[in-house]
Amino acid sequence: MPTYERHVLFVDDEAEIRESIQALLEAGNVHVTTAEDGSDALQQMQRGLRPDVIIADIEMPVMDGFAFYQAVRANDAWLPIPFIILTAHDDKANFRRAMLLGVDEVLIKPLDAERLLLTIYNRVKRTQELTRYAEAAQETLDFVRRDVARMFTHELKTPLVSLNMVTELLTRHTGDLSSQEARDLIASLEAGNTRLNRLLRQMELLIQLDTGELPKLIRIAARPGPLWDALTAAVSRARSFSYRQRDIPVHYDPGPENGQIVAEWNSLTHALAELLSNAMAFSPPDGVVKVRQWLENGRACLSISDSGPGIPESSQGDLFRRFHQVQREKHEQQGIGMGLYLSRYIVESMGGTLKLISEEGRGTTVTISFPLFGAQPSREPPSPPAQADLPAREEPAPFFPLSEPPAQDRPGTSDLRASVLQDDGNDEDSW
Repeated sequence: MPTYERHVLFVDDEAEIRESIQALLEAGNVHVTTAEDGSDALQQMQRGLRPDVIIADIEMPVMDGFAFYQAVRANDAWLPIPFIILTAHDDKANFRRAMLLGVDEVLIKPLDAERLLLTIYNRVKRTQELTRYAEAAQETLDFVRRDVARMFTHELKTPLVSLNMVTELLTRHTGDLSSQEARDLIASLEAGNTRLNRLLRQMELLIQLDTGELPKLIRIAARPGPLWDALTAAVSRARSFSYRQRDIPVHYDPGPENGQIVAEWNSLTHALAELLSNAMAFSPPDGVVKVRQWLENGRACLSISDSGPGIPESSQGDLFRRFHQVQREKHEQQGIGMGLYLSRYIVESMGGTLKLISEEGRGTTVTISFPLFGAQPSREPPSPPAQADLPAREEPAPFFPLSEPPAQDRPGTSDLRASVLQDDGNDEDSW
């Protein structure tokens, strides 16, 4: 028994043509199933026949080629099967109709043997390629779904466990707690609440982005103001985002001029807070986050730099993809991988740019820029500062105050709060 590489369903009402085409194709290592009209072919497919390619004549009794084509395309399971229509050389009307219906190929009778075999081979090969692509895409989608579900479960579970434990301790042991212990537990409640609020705010922004509401909001609510002034609220918010590195100093260089830009300030504050929180999270315990502002080519520019481990070059291409995290298994990071994605979208929605430069062992610098209010737009992009160009200070530079006192390392803090805050991994957010 010969082993055929491809299977064709050939449909024609003339027995002589069916027999000659079957002999021709089988000589070319193609298995052929024949049918005398569209109704016969459709019944065979409904009984389980699944050919690699369908070839059908147009003029047939009971069910012609066009009706058969439409019946095949009405079944989702048969959509990937290439469908070839046969038409006479001078039948321009049917040729046009076939093309408008969307058939995969129209062949002119009388058939050329070599062209027929090449067409079948080409269509089968293309279908196989698309099938492999679809299977790979589905596998990737399934993985992303599992990974995102795991991240969301972790991000919701961790603060909720902490909140439940603190609530239970306060309920059962209120009279046994010192004032310092009570303050520490309340701080834990606030930290868990902030973590949940951040997740909800990220999801709110993501929904607004996907529905087109965020660009509308930005256009309606945008107002002029100093870029630098947005940092005060952003640093405070970033410190509340950063669960363990919230005391990292922020050294800043405001530059000689404070550039006025047009922005929707609540969204911009969130974007800056995400960038600052990442910089704090990836800084070493004795590190600093450096913020610098300057004006260039009619734009207000701001850079945020850390002295952390940097991002591997192999991972930098996916940094702005939603739900992406760099080496989550290694760093055990908090977050759902939305910080950079949302930050860039918010910045670009306000006419700005966001660029990232990172070098392993030297840290990461994110530079954003906006057109100055009232200035003519420039074609020259801003030049992001290199890590070595950031100002080195011998004296500690001023840094923004915390929105609340840091809860860790307070005098008299007991191990009670440490047990409440214990987590299954490092809680820094990821780029």
